[in-house]
Amino acid sequence: MTYRQFITTSTERLAPLYSTEEARSIAVRLLSTKLNLPEYKYFSEPDSRISPAKEEELGAAMDDLCKGRPVQYVLGHVEFAGYRFKVKEGVLIPRPETEELFEIVASSIPEDIDEDEEFNILDICTGSGCLAYSLAATFPGAGVYGCDISNEALKIASKQKIQNAHPVLFWADIMNGVPGGLPKFDIIVSNPPYVLESERALMLRNVLEYEPDIALFVPDDDPLKFYKSISSWAEVLLKPQGHIFMEINEKFGEEVSALFPDSRIQKDFLGKDRFCIK
Repeated sequence: MTYRQFITTSTERLAPLYSTEEARSIAVRLLSTKLNLPEYKYFSEPDSRISPAKEEELGAAMDDLCKGRPVQYVLGHVEFAGYRFKVKEGVLIPRPETEELFEIVASSIPEDIDEDEEFNILDICTGSGCLAYSLAATFPGAGVYGCDISNEALKIASKQKIQNAHPVLFWADIMNGVPGGLPKFDIIVSNPPYVLESERALMLRNVLEYEPDIALFVPDDDPLKFYKSISSWAEVLLKPQGHIFMEINEKFGEEVSALFPDSRIQKDFLGKDRFCIK
């Protein structure tokens, strides 16, 4: 089988789950990753042949994809902020909106942190650790902490291998008060669960059947539950001149902002109210 044949047949197989453009993109990504080739090779050398062993490996991966398993889980990693993060079932797959959140936070931090002054960052609901590790790698002079209620997520986060990034990871249930022994923080960042239970019907099968509910959903009758707790944590942990950056449900911008005096709502790249910044 040639590169061209694999992409053509794979795009057709994925058609029931994805648009043609997205299906082709997934197929090219799978091919380049499994064969350890740059993606342009498919376009520049479409008639190159795939070895029988690799063809079998690609076939097994395609079987998983056709069942709806996300390509990030099939490959075992995702690119985020220029770094490669391990992901698998049990941890939320980082979204482009969260990468945008990272960029917003990073742009607010001085490039040269004064090493004589302790500068700390806390990532609440760290999940895979994508925010905590990316911030730790970008700002090696900062003390970066990340917490989560999911032991599985923390297990995955602890295995990330991002050069020069060593955030302190710890278990915490943010609904049950602030743990002792933490420093004061210059920045608190969070991408907590914010999808309404009633919004399940709008979500794709590859999200609902594979990604963890605990990292996604909040009850319709208490959609701000995590933001209320983040506000309580901030009262204890945030330095007087500190800042908070959060990803939010576009429906509740005003309500979230009301919990954080002097905060503002910022739109994402799709023009939706997506971030609350204080």
